[in-house]
Amino acid sequence: MSRLFLNLFAFLTACFTVIIIFYFNKNNIFNHYFESLESLKKTHSLKNDLESGKIVVFGSSELDFKNQKFTPQNFFNNLQIPLRVQGNEGQQEFAILSQLAALNSKKVENNARVVILISPSWFTGNHNGTKIPKFLEYMYVGMMDRLYFSSNIDEKIKMQINNYVQKNLSLIKEPSYVYSDNINEYKKDIINRYIKKAIISYLDSKYETNDKFEYQNINIDFEKLKDEAHKYELPSTNNNFGINNDYYTRVIEPNINKNYFPFSIEMTKTLEENEEFTHFLTLLETLKNYKIKPLFIMQDLHPYTYGKNREQMEILIKNIQDKVESYNYEFYNMWSYDKKSYELGNLHDMVHLGELGWLKVNQKIIEHFNK
Repeated sequence: MSRLFLNLFAFLTACFTVIIIFYFNKNNIFNHYFESLESLKKTHSLKNDLESGKIVVFGSSELDFKNQKFTPQNFFNNLQIPLRVQGNEGQQEFAILSQLAALNSKKVENNARVVILISPSWFTGNHNGTKIPKFLEYMYVGMMDRLYFSSNIDEKIKMQINNYVQKNLSLIKEPSYVYSDNINEYKKDIINRYIKKAIISYLDSKYETNDKFEYQNINIDFEKLKDEAHKYELPSTNNNFGINNDYYTRVIEPNINKNYFPFSIEMTKTLEENEEFTHFLTLLETLKNYKIKPLFIMQDLHPYTYGKNREQMEILIKNIQDKVESYNYEFYNMWSYDKKSYELGNLHDMVHLGELGWLKVNQKIIEHFNK
């Protein structure tokens, strides 16, 4: 009888403790799950596009020039061919791989058509590695919840993303539990895990689409379009580099006058010190189960303006190409090995694709996904 009384007393004490904790923390608890619910809704746009087989182009600041005629979003939209671009200035490989890891599923692996636009500048100087504000822009609470509770990506990749967050935690203002808690602690919370999975399951059933995109062979005269690309390019009349007038006047001329020209490409000493290269290797692993092989496109640094230390970058690009092709992914190299191999119009400034460069990218995308 005393044992029964003791068990009942322990149970009631535990219940009372839970009620007290809930009472004093109810606002935090409600806010946590409300934030998660609202944030998870945002994940479905990219998730559905990947699952449907729509071409998704991941990139960085080159995607910010929305007025160019031949950017993929404009070119494919004009042809009424489904395509999505994902990214803006500052998005680099760690933010890209984190999104793909968070949304990984059998359906994504079977259907996704992914293009990765690589900028050589990601691997240099101050650009090396994804900065935490850009990571948080794309890996908001809902994406982190998907990574931890619904993604079937390798646990080692989840842990790598968690380690990145923990390393940068002091730079996150008022971090949510999904950032502040270590992944192992976060997943040990059985009630939290159950609730999060239930929310994800409910939202998936509500917002999931059954769209399925197939791409037919289309005949486009790209040689003819090259003339049109040159016509739409911004004017380049005050220089012989094919760089638009305004950019040349604002950025390049002052450096010529200070004898800082041509520019040098700043490289890290070894690949082991190159954080971006480490992230690149993880990105390759993230995509390894995709049935439709991804397309990697290496962009250029203008050979007329970045004239120093190109040999070091070329060694890195060769390493990148070898790694991509070792996974049987396709690699399209737009890098200019010298001024003679560079075609004016490929870039409209020192690093961003011009109309001609975009036209070549579009041609490669169409060829790749119509094999």
